[in-house]
Amino acid sequence: MKNSLIRTFLAVSIISGWLFSPIPLSANDGYAIEDLDVDNAGELLNVCTIPPSHEHYQAAIAFCYGFFEGAIHYDDAVAGKGPFEDIVCTPDSATRTQAVAVFVDYLQANDNFEQEPPVEVVFRALVAKWPCE
Repeated sequence: MKNSLIRTFLAVSIISGWLFSPIPLSANDGYAIEDLDVDNAGELLNVCTIPPSHEHYQAAIAFCYGFFEGAIHYDDAVAGKGPFEDIVCTPDSATRTQAVAVFVDYLQANDNFEQEPPVEVVFRALVAKWPCE
């Protein structure tokens, strides 16, 4: 299944021109294609808060939501296997948009975590909002 997901992502990326074509960005808008390679939570915050009016908003928000989707799938995959428990206990009604908003609010209030690994801060934020009992 993993290989089929990778092939699907590559096919969609090639067709859309997103993965292999350079994205011309203005030097003044603060965003570059390199922003989609996040090395820390601050960089993920930049991608997830790109203005909707930006010409590359769709690519950035898709990357952001995909990052969160992957993190939640990881939590689901390890939960209940061996000694592992759920990391986050989101309500059934929670959406990706809400999860991203929780992360954005958390990191803006705790900017000392900006240089931390992004997935670590995502879980830190989500656990603060939706802890498991």
